[in-house]
Amino acid sequence: MSTPAPPPPEAVRLDVEVTMPDVEAFNLLVAFSPRLRARWRRQFLLIYGLAAVVLPGWNLYSLGLAGFDPLAHGIVPLLILGVLAAIVTPLSYAAHRWNVRRVVRAMVGRSPREDYLGPKRIEASPEGISVSGANSLNRYGWDAVIGLRETEGLLLVMLGETLAILVPKRGQDPARLEALRAMVRARAAPPETKP
Repeated sequence: MSTPAPPPPEAVRLDVEVTMPDVEAFNLLVAFSPRLRARWRRQFLLIYGLAAVVLPGWNLYSLGLAGFDPLAHGIVPLLILGVLAAIVTPLSYAAHRWNVRRVVRAMVGRSPREDYLGPKRIEASPEGISVSGANSLNRYGWDAVIGLRETEGLLLVMLGETLAILVPKRGQDPARLEALRAMVRARAAPPETKP
């Protein structure tokens, strides 16, 4: 028989330093989420599939049956399309990664950097979770928290699919991080109850 998990603590306080790489890592995690990657795959397949039908079809239409050579006008354009797809698809992912970083840097550069970066105090209590910085104080009730995600360097208290409280793990006491995890798991509203 397993022993029940200990109850979550009543309060947790973490002092963290949020850096530009932390913000970029979170935005890249969101931008390359499985749901978005699946959508891109469907879009690429649709574009390449349409091109695979249109290229030989256009050649057949413009040349007629008498002038249509299946190898030169059917298979060769499809091979060229395959080579282009093999080049364009990874380049588009690389361009998207570059664009996400560019947009994040522009976003942080327009408003006071202290709104996003720098020292933050994260406090979790029975009422909710708050993040305070030099110029801001944000409070979220537990009904706004939908769960927890982790990367190698970040603990993310998710407030939706694309919004989170960033908790850098570096320099943090593992016991405090585990206490925060326990509080979030015990109090976060399950995603299916969200409107």
